[in-house]
Amino acid sequence: MGLTELQVKNFGNAINAYAFPATYYDFVQNVPIRAAGMAGVESAIGNMLLSANPETAKQGLANILYWGYAQIGFGPTRVDRFWNGVTTDQIHKYQTLVTTRSLPTLRQLRDVGMPEYSGISFLSKILMFLNQTEYCVLDLQLAKLSPSSSFRALHKLKFTTTIGVTEHNKNIYNQWREECMAISKAYFNGSYRVVDIERGFFYLIQSAKVSEAQEIYASA
Repeated sequence: MGLTELQVKNFGNAINAYAFPATYYDFVQNVPIRAAGMAGVESAIGNMLLSANPETAKQGLANILYWGYAQIGFGPTRVDRFWNGVTTDQIHKYQTLVTTRSLPTLRQLRDVGMPEYSGISFLSKILMFLNQTEYCVLDLQLAKLSPSSSFRALHKLKFTTTIGVTEHNKNIYNQWREECMAISKAYFNGSYRVVDIERGFFYLIQSAKVSEAQEIYASA
């Protein structure tokens, strides 16, 4: 069906208005860091995730939880659970995965067995911080797009209180990021990354504009 000019304008505004807390944590100095914007967070956490130093890689994984739970009171508990529960062997297995030529799959990351990293919500955040151009987040907020058109990937997403890493949902995730890339190319000349399109939907949902987000997703 295609988006109207107004929908394209409104969605572009939503992408640019995305304002999730641009924060991460310095585990060496034991202080929170407030970045100037998400680019700073992406760079800092991305570099940690790819570090050859196991302790730095651990800090990157902990920071995904710190950032992801920045708006939720129980975030510190989740970070502590990861920090105190992850093993040296698990960090080494993670590092082996991300030093290969291509990014690991959701299932490969899940199978490492790290605390707090069992579902797609946070496993997809690892992939997003490793490559924002081609990867994005899929969590329960974005799952609110699922009632949209049956022609859309997220309509087929299977979830309860979590989004499990099944073969079905893994395929849905890959289709979802392909849809985000297609929207960028069709309506914004490819100027937005996959993660930027996802964040536009996330912003609308968090702004209590779920119906508008669903309509844009269904029509794009």
